[in-house]
Amino acid sequence: MSGERALKIPGELTTMSTHPSGIVSGPIRGDWRQWYHDRWSDVAGAVCFAGLAAWTLTRMPEVGVFLLPTLTHELFVAIAFLLRDRPKAVHSAPAARAVAYGGTFLILGFFHAARTWWPGWLAQGGVPQIAVLGAILWLAGSLLVIFSVWSLRYAFSIEPEARRVVRSGAYTFVRHPIYLGYVLQYGGVWLIYPSAALGLVLLVWLGLTLARIRFEEHVLAQTFPQYDEYRRRTGALFPRLLRPRAAAPVQKRAQTA
Repeated sequence: MSGERALKIPGELTTMSTHPSGIVSGPIRGDWRQWYHDRWSDVAGAVCFAGLAAWTLTRMPEVGVFLLPTLTHELFVAIAFLLRDRPKAVHSAPAARAVAYGGTFLILGFFHAARTWWPGWLAQGGVPQIAVLGAILWLAGSLLVIFSVWSLRYAFSIEPEARRVVRSGAYTFVRHPIYLGYVLQYGGVWLIYPSAALGLVLLVWLGLTLARIRFEEHVLAQTFPQYDEYRRRTGALFPRLLRPRAAAPVQKRAQTA
């Protein structure tokens, strides 16, 4: 990232200064534009996901209670937009934003397109036991995502932004439990609808998510020095079975004449 205006840190100054590592510190915007960036995006995100929740509630009324995890997830995300802290740093690289929004809306867009134009892409498999396993994975992933979003509610964002380091709740065990929940959800969905098209889209989503993790961890590590220790001791998507021990302090021995 050296030499690239990739990371902006909000502040009260009106100038930008570049760190040798390529980190750009200073304000995102000033006066009313600062409010627009910090709070309007929160309101817009809340309205967007509240709208998704309403759409979820009305698009498939015949499945009723089975939509409750998805509905709860979208409502929790909408609430998190209103509760979250102001960002201390933002990764402004276009690629960072592209993978963030691509990873967020790719699967939703695929399902909408498949239901509208290519329903054969969502044909169920012929083995009921595998479909039941898929439903169990989907439910487990949905519950993990809900728990994780609530754990992250004060630091939640779509774009790579640094608000605080969360190490409680679901983040006690892995650094990215929301993405782990999505892996379980989408893996379960593929077991229910085992088409090659869905499998290809899921591989693209996985690639976007891995890139998204890199951007998010870059901004967090540059903003919070303690994040490196958290990253060293905690797995990204799966818990570490053996956590590394903290380095013992080096003690100097007194020299004797």
